Amino acid sequence: MNMEDIFSQFGDVFGGGGGGSPFESIFGGGGSRGGRRRKGTNLRIKIKLTLQEIAEGVEKKIKVNRLMVDPSTTFKSCPSCQGTGQVRKVMNTMLGQMMSSATCPSCGGAGELVDSKGSGADNSGMNRTEEVIAIKIPAGVSDGIQLSMSGKGNEVAGGVAGDLLIVIEEIEDDQLKRDGNNVIYDLYLSFLDAALGASVEVPTIDGKVKIKIDSGTQSGKILRLKGKGIKDIEGYRRGDQLIHLNVWTPKTLSKEERSILENFKESKNFIPAPSKNDKGFYEKMKEFFE
Repeated sequence: MNMEDIFSQFGDVFGGGGGGSPFESIFGGGGSRGGRRRKGTNLRIKIKLTLQEIAEGVEKKIKVNRLMVDPSTTFKSCPSCQGTGQVRKVMNTMLGQMMSSATCPSCGGAGELVDSKGSGADNSGMNRTEEVIAIKIPAGVSDGIQLSMSGKGNEVAGGVAGDLLIVIEEIEDDQLKRDGNNVIYDLYLSFLDAALGASVEVPTIDGKVKIKIDSGTQSGKILRLKGKGIKDIEGYRRGDQLIHLNVWTPKTLSKEERSILENFKESKNFIPAPSKNDKGFYEKMKEFFE
């Protein structure tokens, strides 16, 4: 009794009964070419996105050079493996005969060979083609994240095409800084605007908006513009824009300006007197991000 005889007794356990030997199915036999198809190599590209594009999502059309099967190329079944892509070997062991299968060295597992090729094709029947591909980038992606488009990599004869891997590169914005799904903006106010109050224009992802600065505003105060940040990549919510207020102290003063300010030096309204309600920077940031 050899190993096939032994395993034939357990056909229902090992998935036999379908015409082929269960022993063959365990060791990759069975004569089916569909066991494992070859896959072409992947391609990797980088796409640069602005903060605005990341916030809302965008569709980009790019040119990709990929290997494709030449349409004029014809193929024939590989005689070494009879089109299965695998060759079998029978080995005699102390337990009897054992069968193993391996990728066919003649066709590389494709199951077919080039019969005739087009004028521009290489020996494998392939040519390099420039293709314009539309890529939909979802909102909320971050720098370094990798997206994948199935079947848009290099093709391979007798198999499936590889994937196109898209690496995101975030272009740094001159004014707005990203913190997760939130956007940070540093607004510098003159001493007069902070003391008297003002209406100030600030940039956002969606364009410029006007905000109101209350009189007596302290440096370090943080304002929140609800929903003016970046959409979550899961699509559940959108972040906010946080505006950090900085009161600008003039570095140089004219004689007249110095004289005017010195008249207020002894005024009690110009003497720092923080109350218990005036929170420090740490407390303010903790409050926003809890």
